Amino acid sequence: MERFAAAAFYAPIGLGAQLVGDLPVTVGKAKQQIALARFIGKMAVDQGAKQLRERLSPAAVPPVLSPEPRKIVEVVPAANAVPAEPASVGVEALALPDYDQLPAAHIVGKLQGLTQAERDFIELYETAGRHRRTVLGKLDQLRKA
Repeated sequence: MERFAAAAFYAPIGLGAQLVGDLPVTVGKAKQQIALARFIGKMAVDQGAKQLRERLSPAAVPPVLSPEPRKIVEVVPAANAVPAEPASVGVEALALPDYDQLPAAHIVGKLQGLTQAERDFIELYETAGRHRRTVLGKLDQLRKA
């Protein structure tokens, strides 16, 4: 019984002493995590602002689509001309519906049935986005053929 009384009396005191001893370390770790979270948040906001400025720049005008689905009206520049900026091609301008959800193998299988202009838009979009070597390699192969 005496042990129980001693434990009940001294345990809270020991716990309090340990908390007081660990408090500076815990506060230091919390400050580090807060600083890291602020840094990551600032980086994310800066990157988002940069992408927004690129998308809203006057050069970032999406290609015009005809009323018929999947037919591109805008003419793609000649090979010796300066290519359009990759950010200017939106997924809605691509000839393949649900392009972002398609695996590379499906896209590669459908490329041969597209016009060169449609393939050029896919190349611009892929270069600006996921940059899949399978898709880009097939596009290069079809261009040379």
